[in-house]
Amino acid sequence: MRLVLASLLLMAAAIAAILAGNPGQGTPLWPGARHTVEERNQAVLRGTGFLYRFARTPDYFRRWGHDLIGAFYDIATTSADGVLQRRAWRMAHERAVEWRRLHPGVPPETDPGDLTNLIWGNDTAARLGVPDPRMSGALRAAVGRFTVVDYLGFDPTREPPPADLPEPCEKCGWHNVRGARACAQCGSKLVFFNRYALFQDALINTSTCDQAGIPLGAHYMDVLRWLPAMRPWPARKPDNHLDYYAGIYCATHVVYTYNRYSRFRLPRTCFPDEFEHLRSNLQRAILEKDPEILGEYLDSLRSFGLAFEDASIRGGFDFLLSAQNPDGSWGDMTDPDPYARYHPTWTAIDGLRGYLWPQVLPCPVF
Repeated sequence: MRLVLASLLLMAAAIAAILAGNPGQGTPLWPGARHTVEERNQAVLRGTGFLYRFARTPDYFRRWGHDLIGAFYDIATTSADGVLQRRAWRMAHERAVEWRRLHPGVPPETDPGDLTNLIWGNDTAARLGVPDPRMSGALRAAVGRFTVVDYLGFDPTREPPPADLPEPCEKCGWHNVRGARACAQCGSKLVFFNRYALFQDALINTSTCDQAGIPLGAHYMDVLRWLPAMRPWPARKPDNHLDYYAGIYCATHVVYTYNRYSRFRLPRTCFPDEFEHLRSNLQRAILEKDPEILGEYLDSLRSFGLAFEDASIRGGFDFLLSAQNPDGSWGDMTDPDPYARYHPTWTAIDGLRGYLWPQVLPCPVF
């Protein structure tokens, strides 16, 4: 009787441990880790489920549909976990069908930003098995409506990202000429675009549109060749919050756009300044408990081959796996900005998941 009771108690304890996600059950992420591979995989699946629920919200999908189907496509095609691959592909394909329904053509009033988003969404939908040759033709015809400066804010065939390009006037919306400090329309003081943000957007837009076969009047390598002009990356100081974070996001997107969003590994000799800048600041993101930027650190550095032998990588994983919200997301659940709900979740998923990385890319030649 005592043996039967003891067996039942052990069985109950084992079942409780499984239901509770006991860290002792499964394969540790590294020797002595408090989280397991199985926990990590489940956290990523929960996060992907949150992204899908977010993407099925009509208002959000109308605004960010191109970005969201791109996220699901990248997860589906670069992940090492077969369960995650299949689930993300189903999500991506279903949302691509909906994206096609919402975007049957190119509206005549489409501005440069909307046009690049349409090119992105159209190309991703086609890669997901939902092509529309008529839409592709219409986009190729429409892209010539604007100049490369309209798309990027500068012409990378001639100059690096400028530091004197005014943002549209906050008061009246007027677009002012380069170098203007006061609005020609209403006289209000102007703010200049951050040059690191300009570089990041130019990298994203040219790489995306080049891959779609619809270039914007300049190519990705025209932009990337200005990388030396962006160095050194801004160090963290009390008075440079904007430049520091713009520089971090810019550095991660140098990596993303070159390795096609973690499709390939990179030699550290390709982008040594970017590797060292991200590695030296990773601990700051952990201390600041910022899941969005931390996710970008992790997948960028891991694409260079940095792994669990590095204490900061282990610390980043520990933080993200302990900071997931009950709904599967990461970030501040009370933030009213929808972008701040889905983007930290996407970057955390990418920071945690395992990758295929079939080969190492050669370094670019500037």
